[in-house]
Amino acid sequence: MRKMAFMLLTGSILFAGCSNTEQADEYTVKEATDNGDTLVDEEGEVTNLDKLLSFVDGVQEKKESEVTVSNFFNNQVSVNEISFDGNKVNYVLKTGTGEEKRSAVCDGIEERTGFISLQGCDGEEDSIGIVQVSEYKVNKARASMKD
Repeated sequence: MRKMAFMLLTGSILFAGCSNTEQADEYTVKEATDNGDTLVDEEGEVTNLDKLLSFVDGVQEKKESEVTVSNFFNNQVSVNEISFDGNKVNYVLKTGTGEEKRSAVCDGIEERTGFISLQGCDGEEDSIGIVQVSEYKVNKARASMKD
């Protein structure tokens, strides 16, 4: 009887342990890199800034385009999906597991002294910050885009 109780208890613990580790897959830096996202890492470094700047230029030129900005900061992942339909900027913020947290429709996107943000957005906030990066890095990325 004791042996059976011990086996039942052990089996229950193993089953509970296995079921707790089952989580939705989290978006990774490797996946974001492979997908060509603009990345903001744990240190605040921005990779593929040129893709975001090309999107900003495309909106100003009224060209349909899209970009994904993935933030990997403080052990949290947020995925910013931004698209322009030729008229409005559509914004969707998702968690690293793909769960939608927020969405908005905005009038445009603006690059100003190291800040890139959506402007004229519906909802709680009129503007939504996307990336903060030094003006030096913005200028460096723009220079490389001309080559």
